[in-house]
Amino acid sequence: MIIDRYLIKEVVLTLLGVALVLLMIAVSGQLASLFAKVVEGILTVDTVLSMLWLKILVTLVFILPLSLYLGILLAFSRLYKDSEMVVLTACGMGKFRILRAVLGLAIFMALLQAALTLVIAPWAEVRTQQIYAEVEAQSDVKGIVPGRFKELQDGVGVLYVQEANEERTRIKNLFVQQYQQNNMAVISAAGGRQYVDKETGDRFVVLENGSRYEGQPNKGNYAIIKFDEHGVRIKERDVASIRYKHYSIPTIDLYKSNKPGDTAELQSRISSAILVFVLTLLAVPLSRTSPRQGRYAKLAIALLLYITYTNLLNVARAWLTRGELPPIVGLWWVHIVMIIVGLVLMFKQTGFKYLMQHYFGKRAT
Repeated sequence: MIIDRYLIKEVVLTLLGVALVLLMIAVSGQLASLFAKVVEGILTVDTVLSMLWLKILVTLVFILPLSLYLGILLAFSRLYKDSEMVVLTACGMGKFRILRAVLGLAIFMALLQAALTLVIAPWAEVRTQQIYAEVEAQSDVKGIVPGRFKELQDGVGVLYVQEANEERTRIKNLFVQQYQQNNMAVISAAGGRQYVDKETGDRFVVLENGSRYEGQPNKGNYAIIKFDEHGVRIKERDVASIRYKHYSIPTIDLYKSNKPGDTAELQSRISSAILVFVLTLLAVPLSRTSPRQGRYAKLAIALLLYITYTNLLNVARAWLTRGELPPIVGLWWVHIVMIIVGLVLMFKQTGFKYLMQHYFGKRAT
């Protein structure tokens, strides 16, 4: 129907605008966090882009329902402000008819949300933890942050580099302090480079124009060695076993588990898709405003209701995790409460009498 397509078009355009703004805010925060971890040596520069895409996939789980909610609210509020909804109402389009018009869009968004929360987001979380483990297992030299001291593997010493290129293949003004069998070795060099043996695959750091001081602390038996080049083999760490958290566990494994925490995580993922439908039910009556009020008149109330909804889901999840709620109750009672709130808002504006006449009056005639 032409009117249905018009309403969906208005909602989709507003939805895309809201989602873009929310995504830009989220991406800027994620980038700042990722680069802070690069500075701390937790991540490397070449992993930032991969990590950012994974973070975006996880963030979309929270952005999509809110974007649809605000998209319906703002789009329909504009139609009320421009008196277009008054014309549609005069043509016989009530609240439930308008709700039916956007229900197809809500179904599509719910399916997309289900794919994200049940499959894509857990995979992204797993991949994120794997990247952290791989970076931690990389050689000490690759994780160098110029101008900062870095603890060597197993805490056997510290490393300091004043300058390094982006690939960490060339370094300048290096200082290393190592402890080996009650002996302390201090190495300083003007520069250095990384070298990988093509036959064995071993990684070496070749230090240039430096000195090595070796001996026991508090004793005078130090050996001083001057060198033009000095090769040091860098031992790669094994990737540590990853202990995945609940939000990283595949959905099928959560379904097979009887643990309260796994059940709470599974219901939370399913609730994310149900959230789309309930927010659609809430947004339609909340979007009603008068031309004098403006399109943002009920935005504060709508956001307060959204925050209450999501907080109740978090509280119910915590209760379910601790075993204070049976799984049959779980998070479902929150959705039921909010559906009742949405229906009350719809009946308050439409009237129960009108509903009975619209759906059952035809039988009498």
